[in-house]
Amino acid sequence: MGFLFATSLYASPLDAKKELIELLSGIDGFSTHFNQSLIDANGELVQSQSGKLHVQKPSKLYWTVFAPNEQSIVSDGEQLWVYDPDLEQVIIQPYSDNPESNPINLLLGNPQTISASFRLEAHHDVTDSVQQFKLKPTQLNALYTDITLEFTAQALSAFNFTDNLGQKTQMTLRDFSLNPQFKEDFFIFDVPRGVDVVDYAQ
Repeated sequence: MGFLFATSLYASPLDAKKELIELLSGIDGFSTHFNQSLIDANGELVQSQSGKLHVQKPSKLYWTVFAPNEQSIVSDGEQLWVYDPDLEQVIIQPYSDNPESNPINLLLGNPQTISASFRLEAHHDVTDSVQQFKLKPTQLNALYTDITLEFTAQALSAFNFTDNLGQKTQMTLRDFSLNPQFKEDFFIFDVPRGVDVVDYAQ
């Protein structure tokens, strides 16, 4: 099910952009559970999964998808680990903070630089407490066509995007914890014994 966007009657595009920057600027990190759905260009549900996401600016990420499609993606800001338990494999590669190639990087970077990569296409007040902001990448070679951020009572509650094939990824967040304290080594992945390691970061 898609979202309906309209220009807010209460904020100009400039005011809406400023408000989005302020909302994102208040996020230094977070922990949340998520439910994620992948919907194809025909509106059919392709995949549904759940997991947990931890973020700390700048560029630190710990993403865990629960069974049956179990996977972990971890970044310490320099390296990225992708662990697939079913394949018993870890792929290590240099971390890239390019928001045009990975939508989640929008949450990891400096909100003041949003204009360098995105334009605000729509701002919609769903209710008095729920707002949606739709962003379009400015570069033609971006791997997706739009991102939607939803805030409920000024807390991030949904994150959705559409790729160039028309597939929509919709993430709803719950048990959102803003700016938690993480251990110093939390975002360094401990490679399990006995798994194959493919290291592209060397």
